[in-house]
Amino acid sequence: MIISVLAHAFPHGDDNLRSVSTATDRLLNRLDLVETERSETHTTWLGSAGSNALNYSQRLFGGMVVAQAIVAAGRTDPTRTIQSLQQVFLRGGRADSPLNYVVHRLFEGNTYASLRVEVHQEDDIISQAQVGLSSGIDGGPDRFDPTPSTTPFESTVNRDELHKRPGWDDQPVEVRIDPARNDDGKPELDLWIRPLSPLPDDVLMHQAVMGYVSDRAFMGTAWKPHYDEVGLFKGSTLDHTIWFHRPVDFNQWHTFSMTSPAINDGRGLNIGCIYNGAGERVASLAQQGTYRPIGKHADD
Repeated sequence: MIISVLAHAFPHGDDNLRSVSTATDRLLNRLDLVETERSETHTTWLGSAGSNALNYSQRLFGGMVVAQAIVAAGRTDPTRTIQSLQQVFLRGGRADSPLNYVVHRLFEGNTYASLRVEVHQEDDIISQAQVGLSSGIDGGPDRFDPTPSTTPFESTVNRDELHKRPGWDDQPVEVRIDPARNDDGKPELDLWIRPLSPLPDDVLMHQAVMGYVSDRAFMGTAWKPHYDEVGLFKGSTLDHTIWFHRPVDFNQWHTFSMTSPAINDGRGLNIGCIYNGAGERVASLAQQGTYRPIGKHADD
């Protein structure tokens, strides 16, 4: 996941499914992995990305890898629900080569299970994830922090249109932002997010699409206070973690609040939380990225 501007890398480009489906349908098609091998120890799934999953550096958008890893893990053990994913990115991927998701079974208990997902592209492992699954525990408390202060929906605009991204109106998930917070110099940001067309009645797909969009704008949060002084940056995500706290209904609008507590030695940390329309905390996130300054604005 390479980015070369303040905003996060943006998937763009044509796709051979464009003429027959919506952007959300095309994403769901990419998430419909094909099982190619199953044994007692591991299961392998075949996926593809397509040019819509490229960022501006022509590298594979990390959100696609996160989303497909969620699907590979969830379909390997469909009796449980994914409760966490810790994704580590080892090298940049390409959109013109198949992706093989090798899911290793590490532990299976009465309630919890643990899987490791290796993402192979040709002879390279480009990423790997540790995935936790749970069958749930009845009873007990249900507590979460209240929803952070968020810009009212009516005061937001489409983030991709604001940034004049190519194909801004043909993305699988709409991302809305308060224009005043886009460049306010604070290491924090909040978004409104929702797929542009309805998702199927499949909790795993709702988690996967949420995982896909959770890689948007996250890295830029750490850089916001330094943009005016330092200029643009080139960077990549080192690791990306999601904890799911409750079932996801991503057919409704959710708020995604982000903050960055630290950046140093070329590495920045971003923390996030996602809330549904009822004010319930659906997921918590953490992401670490590497940041390399590349100079001031072109018009300075």
